[in-house]
Amino acid sequence: MTTDKKTALITGASKGLGKELALACAKKQYNLILVALPQSNIQGLADQIIEDYGVEVETYEYDLTDEYKIYELAEHVCKKGPLDILINNAGCGGTGEFERSPVEYIDLVLKLNIRATSMLTRLLMPALKASGRRSYVMNISSMAAFCPIGYKHVYPASKVFLYFLTQGLREEYRYAGISFSSVHPGPMLTNLATSRRIIRQGLLARCCLLSTCKIAAISLRRTLEGKSIIIPGAGNKISYWLMKLLPSGMVKRLATKGVRRELQPGVFGVNYPAI
Repeated sequence: MTTDKKTALITGASKGLGKELALACAKKQYNLILVALPQSNIQGLADQIIEDYGVEVETYEYDLTDEYKIYELAEHVCKKGPLDILINNAGCGGTGEFERSPVEYIDLVLKLNIRATSMLTRLLMPALKASGRRSYVMNISSMAAFCPIGYKHVYPASKVFLYFLTQGLREEYRYAGISFSSVHPGPMLTNLATSRRIIRQGLLARCCLLSTCKIAAISLRRTLEGKSIIIPGAGNKISYWLMKLLPSGMVKRLATKGVRRELQPGVFGVNYPAI
């Protein structure tokens, strides 16, 4: 990969928000390093981007819950040269009763949302420093980082970890030429099933719905502006301030009540990844 253009690395890039972030970076003429799970057809997206935008794209099919793959990916990237943007988008979550949640699911969330992001960021610091120009790290957190939520259990906990990690590193590297930003999307319009599930949560959730394309555009623009905390959409900003102003106990009960509407009596849960 040539180094005259800037380069962005995006994890979880094959679909959803990750795919839209890849397209947004390509529109700005960044060369891309796209990381996705095996058999995710990430090369198909790469070919489309090369044809449409004329940038260079490399792909890696890695499961980032495997720590050895994280080391391998970081080694490849650091050998290739400077990295201008690191977008830690890969993550997972779900909704269900805690006692019915498979232990494997809990382990998956912790490995992907917390360990993979932390390790990859640490291992790619040499590449982020190598260009001699300002570089950026965008960590995809969630509105769930601002409030504990019943039936979400480890997911909000993992997202508040990313929020605190990002803000701490932002202070540590304030004068080192690396800008860290945490992005806090609310409900996203990804597919029909997800939209129906979110609609069941109530009016506030419906007001916060945004397309992944719009979230990606806002997130990239604000990250490159050096913003610390990025909350896409007016509805999510209102939700954020309501969580600040209302008593914390009330906020937790309201959030949990909304999420509970997703569940069906006697059903283990919804939106869990395959394990």
